[in-house]
Amino acid sequence: MRYLLAAAVLMMAMLAGPAYAQLSNGGSQDTNEANKDPLQLQYEREKREREQTEKSYNETMKRLKTQAPTKTNSDPWKIVRPTTDSSGKR
Repeated sequence: MRYLLAAAVLMMAMLAGPAYAQLSNGGSQDTNEANKDPLQLQYEREKREREQTEKSYNETMKRLKTQAPTKTNSDPWKIVRPTTDSSGKR
């Protein structure tokens, strides 16, 4: 009987080890993040990504505004229009 009890206690200890390791923080995560649910963590990550994208966009727009505009002749119908001759007739 004593051996059966010792085996049961040993078995419970072996099963409790991995469960305890999953519950403990282990120093790998922030204690704040350990208390939040996955959906809330996802929302926060998406918010950070949106803010980073917005910041990058604003920096690009600011950089483009400071650049001098390029001089181009943008007349798409230049080839299609008939040329007038010196007499004014077509």
